[in-house]
Amino acid sequence: MVENRFVCKDGAQCWTRVSHRALTDRHGNHTGGLAIMSDITASKAQAVELRKSEHFVAALTDSMVEGMFALDRDGRVSYMNHAAERLLGWTKDELASRSIHDTVHYQHEDHSPYAAADCPLQAALRTGTTVRVEDDTFTRRDGRLLAVSYSAAPITIDGQVEGIAVVFGDISARRAGEQRQKQELERLTWIGRIRDALDEDRLMLYAQPIIEVQSQAVVAHELLLRMVDRDGAIIAPIRFLPAAEQYGLIEEIDRWVLAQAITLAGRGHKVHFNISAKSLGSRELIGDLERGLRDTGAALGLLVCEITETALAGDEAVAEAFVDELRELGCEIALDDFGIGYGGFAYLKRLPITALKIDIEFVRDLVENPQNQHVVKAIVNLAQGFGREAVAEGVENQATLELLEEYGVDYAQGYAIGHPSPIDTVFTDDAPNTTPTQTRAGSN
Repeated sequence: MVENRFVCKDGAQCWTRVSHRALTDRHGNHTGGLAIMSDITASKAQAVELRKSEHFVAALTDSMVEGMFALDRDGRVSYMNHAAERLLGWTKDELASRSIHDTVHYQHEDHSPYAAADCPLQAALRTGTTVRVEDDTFTRRDGRLLAVSYSAAPITIDGQVEGIAVVFGDISARRAGEQRQKQELERLTWIGRIRDALDEDRLMLYAQPIIEVQSQAVVAHELLLRMVDRDGAIIAPIRFLPAAEQYGLIEEIDRWVLAQAITLAGRGHKVHFNISAKSLGSRELIGDLERGLRDTGAALGLLVCEITETALAGDEAVAEAFVDELRELGCEIALDDFGIGYGGFAYLKRLPITALKIDIEFVRDLVENPQNQHVVKAIVNLAQGFGREAVAEGVENQATLELLEEYGVDYAQGYAIGHPSPIDTVFTDDAPNTTPTQTRAGSN
């Protein structure tokens, strides 16, 4: 069977399909041939138009920014445009005839199973209705989750639903923007609550013990900030300090913490306190420290100011001058979260730092993590080389404490040693938890 184009008597061209058959007699001898010719001009024209339509549709959908795919009645992929391939990481050929639910739509954002019975795409197939979903999740080929919105409309032929066409878009940027707005609004709501807590004396301190590793004796406590809500609930600092830093309340909080620390030092207790990057260089804080030490007669070395590497990096000149003043006034300086920044070595050389606090990320799984073991040993060697002390925070079990002792760490704190507790339950009398080696000149 062959197809040929012929010219008719009137000059018009037509397409024909010709089938040939040999004719034989009863002895099998060839006696002639039979040709059947069919006019296929119309069907040829329809095929050309169909191909044009397919090319047009492909060109149209492939120019779309949104992803698009079509599903047959069984929910299997019959078409995908270029944007869908890019967004999902699958090629058209790879997904062809595969169930979109089993491949792309099988889990929620929290990775819990997405039952087919609850799938809006399956519902659109079952009911033949258009659905619109503003916030959902597809799973890419590499396993990453893609936040999407989509619409699904039925494809009908002769009144029968033969599938659905799905158009979807990446809403990751929109979702991130909404999350930022939500966080910003949440921080704004904290401003009034923080202001009220300061005015109503509803800030409080917890204390966590710090031991000398060799003797296991408690030699100091770190002061940890909390807020008491009006209903009595204790609020962790991670919830309100970011807002305080962003909206200018952090220095007042740091000065409040310093006042409590000075009072405890005046009673003979060695305490660590933290200050934020925003308070570095504060003349008011330095003035508070000078007056507090003069009024309480606190011994030298009982106040340890913990400053992170990232705080020092904000304005190094101001930070260095501030740290020098603290040391001149008798404060010890601990470089907090050591090991996760980039300027630690330089600060050790330039600043009068007395201790390195090894970041909790290197301590928490120290026993099981050889990489962290190398890091901790290196920090201890560094501290010893510079004549500094090494403090490990986040010690959660006895095995970790024993390993820290083996490495030569000087001090440690963590849940294995003691949980943070309100200071009025920790410092129940004026008995000091350390013996100062030096007394401030002019103190009582």
